Amino acid sequence: MRFSIQSKILILSLSTTLIGTLSLGVLSTLFISRTTQRNSMQYMKDQANNEAAKLNYLFESHEKYTMAAAAGIYSQIKDDSTFLTDPQNLSRNIDGIRERLKSTIYNLSNTKSVFVVFNPDITHSSEGVYLVRNTADGLFENHATTNIKQFSPSDVEHVGWYYKPIMTGSPVWLPPYYNKNINAYIISYVIPMFLDNKEIGVTGIDIDFDQMTKQLSQVHFMQSGFAFLEDAEGTVVYHPTLPNGLTFKPEEDQVKIFIPLINGMTLVTIAPVLEINAQRDRHLKQSIIFILLLLAFTTAITIFFSRSITKPLKELTKEAKKMITGDMNAEFNIRQNDEIGELAKSFAAAKFHISQHMKQMQGLAFQDSLTGVRNKMAYDNYRAKLSDRIESGEVKSYGIAIFDTNNLKEINDTYGHENGNAYLINSCKLICQIFTHSPVFRIGGDEFLVVLTGRDLDNHHELMSQLKESMDLTKKASFPWKQISIACGLAIASYAKATTIADTFNKADKNMYINKREIKIAEHRPLSRDEEMHEEKHAANEAQEPGTTDENA
Repeated sequence: MRFSIQSKILILSLSTTLIGTLSLGVLSTLFISRTTQRNSMQYMKDQANNEAAKLNYLFESHEKYTMAAAAGIYSQIKDDSTFLTDPQNLSRNIDGIRERLKSTIYNLSNTKSVFVVFNPDITHSSEGVYLVRNTADGLFENHATTNIKQFSPSDVEHVGWYYKPIMTGSPVWLPPYYNKNINAYIISYVIPMFLDNKEIGVTGIDIDFDQMTKQLSQVHFMQSGFAFLEDAEGTVVYHPTLPNGLTFKPEEDQVKIFIPLINGMTLVTIAPVLEINAQRDRHLKQSIIFILLLLAFTTAITIFFSRSITKPLKELTKEAKKMITGDMNAEFNIRQNDEIGELAKSFAAAKFHISQHMKQMQGLAFQDSLTGVRNKMAYDNYRAKLSDRIESGEVKSYGIAIFDTNNLKEINDTYGHENGNAYLINSCKLICQIFTHSPVFRIGGDEFLVVLTGRDLDNHHELMSQLKESMDLTKKASFPWKQISIACGLAIASYAKATTIADTFNKADKNMYINKREIKIAEHRPLSRDEEMHEEKHAANEAQEPGTTDENA
């Protein structure tokens, strides 16, 4: 069996691609499976740690606030021995404490109340500080201080916040409980105050547990995962669906993360294993799809590559034939780092040099050899393009100025043709200096033409005046070939489509000869035979077209 080169390349490439793609697929599947599962677990842990950090910050800020309040009260009691025993002094000091707490409590969030209660055995009064947040407007208002003598120390819902820290002798976080004094579900941080080992009262703060857990209920892990709180014994104190007081037992297909909190509770996060692995499964599907697409893509690339060996040669042959026939639009855009690419570069280089040579030849054909400006052939080419621009609406108006040097024959006859050429060059330079934004053409031995558009067209009166002034300045030159005298004729096509370029040219030419007659009359010199013939020609044209108008320069 005979195989072509293209078939051999195709078989070899496809077999190699298939083996490589399948190997890559197996390895990437194993890697993605492990990596995504690990990343999902880490993401869940990071999210849980972030929520725990928020809760710990909430608890820590309330601890610091309570410690600062207790320290201030300690300082006052130590400085004033009658702080607790003098009723008037006590009342005044309590008012001061209340105002101080009221002015700073708004720096905290989720705070339900703050309180300072003194030992009634010392003060012989139930007077104290109790600021409770109004749920309607969020402002803290004065609330009657609980008379702890009216309740049993075992009555947690009324006075547990007082006796538990007193009995432990150190600051404590109370587990969530319903406070019947303010009818709210709260957690409390309370600091017992002792002076000389004698109980003097407590300073505490309450966090609105419902508000705190409401925020926690908005936290979700994966799609259906959630968070809840347990106390130190593992009993549920908050759960989105379960009642408090139960022990939560996760199912086998759930992942459970425990993070201890500084108030003794534990933040527990739960998420189904299926959801944790969902990202892995999704990536596996994407990986399989990618492998199949990669296989299809590499197959297409292989087919393309096999064809690319013969196709560029056909393209090179086709474009080379174009260049042979003189079509310089031939394209050799084959970018291959091989022998075919080198061949294409050689063809492109040959095309470039031929094109450059043709441009040079064309430039010489369109350039006046004496003055360096464009010649009559260039004007004919420009006129054709100008006509197209007028038809397309690109050019709305234009002007043609024709210039004829005076006295050229006298300079040639008297001073020689070399100085006559210098006279033409000087005249051309002067025209170019004035009409800097317009193309200048030498259309005859001593005739020049300028096509005015844009800025030069708008300023044509000023430019013609500048030309006359510049010529006047040369009259004082020491040599005749530097004394420039040019007859000028200008015609403006205000609406380009209303006339032809030939008509505009003839009007400018006529105006130039009118100006030349004026100059010769002023210099008391007769017109030449050629100049008289031009006048007769223009007179005949005027007789045929009596309605035409022009603008004399």
